[in-house]
Amino acid sequence: MKWNRKGHQFDYIGRHFRKRNKLFVYGAAEMGKEFLDRLEKIGLLDMVDGFIDRDVQKQAEGFEGRPVLSPDIVFQEYEEHHLIIVAMHEPVCSWILDRLQQAGYIENLDYFHWDTFWIHLNEPYLPLYALYTQDKVIISSSCCIPGDTCNLRCKHCLNFTPYIEHFETRELQEVCEDMDLFFKWIDFTFRHQISGGEPLLYPYLKELIEYIGTHYRNKIDVFEIVINGTNVPSDQLCKCMNKYGMTVYLDNYVQTISPEQNYREEIIRQLEMHQVNWVDNTVEDWFDLDIFHTDHSDMSEEELTEYFDHCSNPWHYYERGKIYACNFAKFAERAGLNQENESACFDLSCMNAGRKAELVEFLLNYNDQGYVQLCKHCAGYWDHINPKRVPVAIQMER
Repeated sequence: MKWNRKGHQFDYIGRHFRKRNKLFVYGAAEMGKEFLDRLEKIGLLDMVDGFIDRDVQKQAEGFEGRPVLSPDIVFQEYEEHHLIIVAMHEPVCSWILDRLQQAGYIENLDYFHWDTFWIHLNEPYLPLYALYTQDKVIISSSCCIPGDTCNLRCKHCLNFTPYIEHFETRELQEVCEDMDLFFKWIDFTFRHQISGGEPLLYPYLKELIEYIGTHYRNKIDVFEIVINGTNVPSDQLCKCMNKYGMTVYLDNYVQTISPEQNYREEIIRQLEMHQVNWVDNTVEDWFDLDIFHTDHSDMSEEELTEYFDHCSNPWHYYERGKIYACNFAKFAERAGLNQENESACFDLSCMNAGRKAELVEFLLNYNDQGYVQLCKHCAGYWDHINPKRVPVAIQMER
């Protein structure tokens, strides 16, 4: 997206949300409770004034410590102080959504299906509601790379690691200060990832996890790390990951790396022995960004902006005080394969409280240029834009 009203792109919906600065959850049952639990996790629980449900017994007893109101409160008279979140299963859900529309409410403005309201990739509603009603910045994901050293040379690495001439190991204090600045302005991230390179090769990994876990674990939903299956985490590291409820994404490259490098089964035993939550990150193929053969130089500025919007890459990479509009663009720049301009990042070192709307807009893929320079040479990240696939972790000669 190209900014045309920086800091004010969503003023219309913001004014509307400020009027409806409390929530009614339609559905006093399992789904409604799940929605309540999610709000509690991100610090928005107090915004729920009550539930709406036809169950007379629940109206008398309440639900999850909150009053349960009759649907008449929204159907018989237009209610304009609450956002209505419908947390019901089909087919009842469709009936309720239709009934609200008939009563004069506007979908995705006055009322939402809970799955639409919740944050999915670049869906704006929850971040905008948190911003305009609570002055909070909530994002879908964040990623930091404390060191880019890797022991593999994957031909189609999305981080372009094989093309980095000199690996960097950042000082622990510098990375921790980076985290301090980031979480000074970010109130909650649904995923915070430590990545690489191969992050297990970062010498201060345990200390970094300890720092983030101690100071900012309450601002993170899924605290995760991705490892390539060639290094066994130590007992101490596993205990630390368990302590802070980390999730380990374990890549599966057994078909393409040498048997001498494959420690996957041993890693699994180690993680399970220490009760560390892990996810089998086995995939059939990789997206091929194909930056060496893609040429969009004939695209106009408008076409490049549309291309960037259509790609809609949701991953937020953060380094040295700057959040980048496209993580892959920054990774390619680190490897000397791309050169971005200042519009491709948001500098938190220049941040102040008056720029929160601007920050949220940037995190929803707005910037001054409307795209990043890599768009001119990138095949894109998602299925709807890029059909190119390549085998997983094919190794290049050293």
